[in-house]
Amino acid sequence: MPASSSDDYLLHVRDLILHFSTRRGIVRAVDGVSFSVRRGETLAIVGESGSGKSSTALGIVRILPRNVARYTGSIVFDGMELMRMDEEEFRRKVRIGGISMVFQGAMNSLNPVLRVGFQVAESLIVNLRVPKQEALRRAEEALELVGLNRSVAQRYPHELSGGMKQRALIAMALITNPKLVILDEPTSALDVMTQANIMNLLKRLKRDLGLTYIFITHDLALASELADRVAVMYGGRIAELGPADEVYPRPRHPYTKLLIESVPFLRYDRPPTFIPGSPPDLIEPPSGCRFHPRCPYFMKGKCDVQEPPLFRADGEHWASCWLLEEGRDA
Repeated sequence: MPASSSDDYLLHVRDLILHFSTRRGIVRAVDGVSFSVRRGETLAIVGESGSGKSSTALGIVRILPRNVARYTGSIVFDGMELMRMDEEEFRRKVRIGGISMVFQGAMNSLNPVLRVGFQVAESLIVNLRVPKQEALRRAEEALELVGLNRSVAQRYPHELSGGMKQRALIAMALITNPKLVILDEPTSALDVMTQANIMNLLKRLKRDLGLTYIFITHDLALASELADRVAVMYGGRIAELGPADEVYPRPRHPYTKLLIESVPFLRYDRPPTFIPGSPPDLIEPPSGCRFHPRCPYFMKGKCDVQEPPLFRADGEHWASCWLLEEGRDA
C-alpha cells in the first residue's frame, strides 16, 4: 500500500511491529501494520479478540508493558515522527492535546476513591498547570458536553451507572482538546440501549467538534454506524482496508466476508454463519497467509507458503489475499 503525504492526513502508521516476550516465546501481537487516518474521519479497526487491535492502539500512544521484545516502525502524527521522540517530548506534544484514548472497561477505569470531576480535571492540573478551581470548572463543562449534569463532578464512580462512567471517560479524553481520539471497545459491557446512546454521543461530538477517531471493536455492526473507513485485522496484520461503503457490501478478503456473514440481520431471513477453527497462535503463527487454516478458498502450495501483500481491489480498497492476484472474489 503506497504511503500518503497529503495534509489531509493526521496519522500515518507504517510497518508497525510490537512483539512481547513471554515464557512460551515471542508473541507477534502487531506484525507489520500500516494505515493512515484522515483529519475528521473515523477509522474502525475490527477483528476477533487477539487480532492485535488494542496492541496497535497501545503502540500508537506508547503505553507499553515491560515485556516488549520489539517495537519498531514509523508513526507520523500531525507531521511529527513519534518514534524519534523521547518520553518527555512525547508527553508534551502527543499526550497533551494530541492523542487521547478511551480505554476498554469503563467499570474499572476510574479511581473509586476520587471524585469524578477531579479525575476529569487531573490532566489539566498535572500536565498543563491549570489552577485547580479553573480545571474543575472546565471538567464540569466537559461533563456537560458529553450529556452529564455538572453535579456529576462531585460524585464518586460507584454512584454512576455504566453509561455515565463511559461518558465521564469520554469527557476525560476530551478535556485537553485532542486532535485524535482512540476508542477501544467504548461500549463493551453496556446494555443495548446504553450502547446506542454512547454511539449517538460519539457521532454528535464528531460532528460538532470535528474530531478524528480510531474506533476499535469486534462488533462489525457497531462499527458500521460510525466508520468512514474500515481496517480488518487478523493475526497481528491488516487483512483488508477500505471505505466502509465498499468493504461492507463487497468484502474482498475471505475473513472479512465470514465476519460480516456472522452478524445477525433483522431484515433478512438468513441465519448467521460461523468461522470454523480458532484465531492463530501468535507465538507460532501459520506460514504464508495467517488465515489459510480457516479459509474456504485455501490454495495449497500458495496460501500456506507465501504471505500475500495488500492488493488493490478498487480505488482505496485493499485486501491481503491471493484471490485478488487471480482476479477472483471471496
